[in-house]
Amino acid sequence: MKINMDCICRGSGKVYVLLKNVKTDASNIQVTAAKSDGTTIPSSIYPYESNNNQYVIVLPDLGTGDCDIQINDLSAQYIYDAIKISFGTAKWASRLNYKIKNDLSHSIRNYDDKHDLDVASMRFHEFIEDGDEAILRCSVKLPQRDNNIIVINCFDTSMNRIEIEPITTDDITIPLWFAPNKKRREIQYSVRIPNSTNRLIFTIEDDNHPSFNSFAVVDNEELEKLRILTTSKMKPISIDPTAYPKWLEQHKASSAMLEKQSMVTFKKMPLFSIVVPLFNTPDNLFREMVESVLKQSYANWELVLVNASPDNSTLVDMIETAKNQDARIRVIELANNSGISKNTLEGTKAANGDFICFLDHDDTLEPSALYEYAHAINAETNIDLIYCDEDKLFANGSYGDPFFKPDLSIDLLRGVNYICHFLAIRKTLFDRLEYGDEQYDGAQDHDLTLKAIECARNVAHVAKILYHWRITENSTAGDPNSKLYAWDAGVKAVQAHLDRLDVAAKVCRGNDPFTYKVTYAVPDSHPLVSIIIPTKDHPSVLDTCINSIIERSTYDNYEIVIIENNSENPETFEYYSELEKRYPDTIHIEYWDAEFNFSKLMNFGASKAKGDYLLLLNNDTEVITPNWIENMLGICSRKEVGIVGARLFYSDNTLQHAGVGIGGIGAGHLGKDYPRGKWGYFNLCDRTQDLSAVTAACLMTKRAVFDEVGGFREELAVAFNDVDYCLKVRSHNYLVVYTPDTELYHYESLSRGYEISNEKKMRFHREYSLLNYLWPEYYVKGDPYINRNIVSGNLYYQI
Repeated sequence: MKINMDCICRGSGKVYVLLKNVKTDASNIQVTAAKSDGTTIPSSIYPYESNNNQYVIVLPDLGTGDCDIQINDLSAQYIYDAIKISFGTAKWASRLNYKIKNDLSHSIRNYDDKHDLDVASMRFHEFIEDGDEAILRCSVKLPQRDNNIIVINCFDTSMNRIEIEPITTDDITIPLWFAPNKKRREIQYSVRIPNSTNRLIFTIEDDNHPSFNSFAVVDNEELEKLRILTTSKMKPISIDPTAYPKWLEQHKASSAMLEKQSMVTFKKMPLFSIVVPLFNTPDNLFREMVESVLKQSYANWELVLVNASPDNSTLVDMIETAKNQDARIRVIELANNSGISKNTLEGTKAANGDFICFLDHDDTLEPSALYEYAHAINAETNIDLIYCDEDKLFANGSYGDPFFKPDLSIDLLRGVNYICHFLAIRKTLFDRLEYGDEQYDGAQDHDLTLKAIECARNVAHVAKILYHWRITENSTAGDPNSKLYAWDAGVKAVQAHLDRLDVAAKVCRGNDPFTYKVTYAVPDSHPLVSIIIPTKDHPSVLDTCINSIIERSTYDNYEIVIIENNSENPETFEYYSELEKRYPDTIHIEYWDAEFNFSKLMNFGASKAKGDYLLLLNNDTEVITPNWIENMLGICSRKEVGIVGARLFYSDNTLQHAGVGIGGIGAGHLGKDYPRGKWGYFNLCDRTQDLSAVTAACLMTKRAVFDEVGGFREELAVAFNDVDYCLKVRSHNYLVVYTPDTELYHYESLSRGYEISNEKKMRFHREYSLLNYLWPEYYVKGDPYINRNIVSGNLYYQI
């Protein structure tokens, strides 16, 4: 029997064909499709509206080649002739039909979406680039059955299979509000694919329910849109060459503002001594540096030029010209070059100022730099050290790669000299410090900063771009490998700093040039660490967590306190019995029979724990780092530290947590979704640092600190309780430290689900409102560890 095609159109990477004169009932109809070489093409068929003789066939648009379509009558009442279509011809037929059969074409386009409650459907959410590969995040929805077995395959437009290993990142059941007796299963997947935006075809098959089988197409345009959206969301300002120059122009002091600044008389008018060691400085760079000082709107300064290249007649002449140009310019002539540290020291000895400032001979200052420093000194008492934000000055005269720094973070400073420029130290403090040791040449600024921080009463961070670090061929900024000796000098400087403070730690080179890894020693007493794990059902999830602790941990003194909260599955309690029999001296089960309240669970768990250190851990985590406890304990045992958090990954090896930033409407995980090895803005996700908060999915805290602040606030039952606890600890003058040296997987929301009901959403809003009410300073003044120029609440350091 011949079948007629009434209309054909394309859309969303698919071809839609309307057939008429098909007499088979929908319950007995089946469609198959294949390329001319016999390769199967996925296909679907649906009855068209209320007309029993019309059906819509849906095919992936392969772009070229032919497709043979066979309609089968499962009752064997009718035998239909095969239909052949050309994908190339379909392109032109579709364009024509959208003109002459516009309404009909639109009625069949996306026709499969109307039936997605009855079959599997697939949606695509994120496209995360990771070198030659990309991570495609997607979700599959299908009718919920207890025995769904889902298989996903991927093909290109030639129907060549692309090998993929879909990772399930979540699996939940959602009731349908309009059909109380029906439920939909939603499975979140992460799939690694080639990093291209070529059209892909996915087949979704349920081995136990073939009627649910379907396919999905992600088209070039959709992939490109996802790529742009995901990349723009996650791209820090440092790698956006177009946005920053415009931002800088809008935020630097205008000529009118500089004029006003020049007329301001502060209560304190400190003299700034700007020390610049010179060695064969190129003519143009010297002039630009001096000019940037002469343009300062704040006039109470002196420029101390220390020339270590007396045989360079051109430079000597330029120095003399500058000296004659302004009486505030002074010159120290050295007989020879004794190294950067000793040369600089000679300049500091000659300095007359209240503050000594350090300026490299090829860098420049913003005209408002000294005014802003004077303002900071007058705004707070006992300021002994000042620094600002900085950017890079490129060879073509443009500015980029801005570094919007946090306020003082001693742990970050030990790992990298993030303060760097434009360092200013009170002269009376500087004179007490040992400076000029040539063993620190190349890292002399880092050494000096650490020494000054040890003694400074207060540190001021001016969150403005006031310093321009010039990129030259041989500079550290331009080529880190040009001064590898400086890396080793930095190791010595950080180690000496820790030795002076009597902190037991070992320093070595970090993962990146001029970064340092500090490993803090575990206390000699090897204190008991109590690992507190709240849980409800899902024994397989908990088993993964427990096994990873038992099998991988290298620390020798810990207990595991499992807090059972209203489990219903008998298998869960059987698992508990098995654990207590297998590990009677290590694992204890405690029962919390009241409602789920994370804060109450943590407080209850702490009351049952015996250790001096509490390690709060979610049941849906898995240890990666064998010495994870030692890493966290070494940091947490420092007297000034109250909390330590870890680096957590989703199951697809993208970042789940690299610390928490406070802002926006609440708080968020920094660097979320970065692929492993992509550490974001200035690689901060790979830096041990002080932050305002970390997640309690893996959080170590001293029991004494826990008791001192009153534990978790029980009004925060689900959301933000860990953030609130961290802020309470910070308010008691303890540090909250994030370390990337401890890694775990966090299979988030596997046991508790998402905030999907209105009741849960309203509870969430109440809790974030309470967080805002309790800690308004973080939402008005900003998170001290997230620069105020960063958009509040942004997780990727965008401005």
